Amino acid sequence: MRIIGITGGIGSGKSAVLNILKNEYNAKVYEADKLVHDLIKKGMPLYESYISLLGKDILDADQELDHKKIAGIVFLDKEKLAALNDLVHPSVKEYILSLIKKEKQNGTKVFVIEAALLIQDGYKKICDEIWFIHVPKKVRIERLIESRGYTREKCETIINKQPSSSYFYKNADHVIENDENFIELSEKIGDLLQKS
Repeated sequence: MRIIGITGGIGSGKSAVLNILKNEYNAKVYEADKLVHDLIKKGMPLYESYISLLGKDILDADQELDHKKIAGIVFLDKEKLAALNDLVHPSVKEYILSLIKKEKQNGTKVFVIEAALLIQDGYKKICDEIWFIHVPKKVRIERLIESRGYTREKCETIINKQPSSSYFYKNADHVIENDENFIELSEKIGDLLQKS
């Protein structure tokens, strides 16, 4: 089974890459952020840990964790973001390792993990290769304004808190330039999958 890690900054188009891998190449795709959402539901072990770290104000009316409130806190507080990452990432990694084992048994050919902190969290040890999805900062900002309704200022704040492109270039095995159209993106992915 080929294990591919997908990473890149916000607005780089990682979702488009994941959709192509899943729909055109039958890859099993797992997004770390979505796995976190499963692991922090009420009754799950990380639920109480989040409340202990960030307080009860992060709960919504149904006593579930409110992701917008959490994001509002951690994007403004580096120490809380670091503490949250230290809490969450080991649990997610353990869960992903169990998924890898399961998919190997099922005969899966391509297993894909997507995470913004893929390299920082040591997924190079788990993945056969890391793909960095790159888009110029200007294009990323335009996409985020259009797709998420963010202000230019909010885009700049988020992007500036993420690692630079040079960090990803240095640590990735392959770089996909994703500033072109969907057909060309699909062709680039196909070419990479055929390389080994």
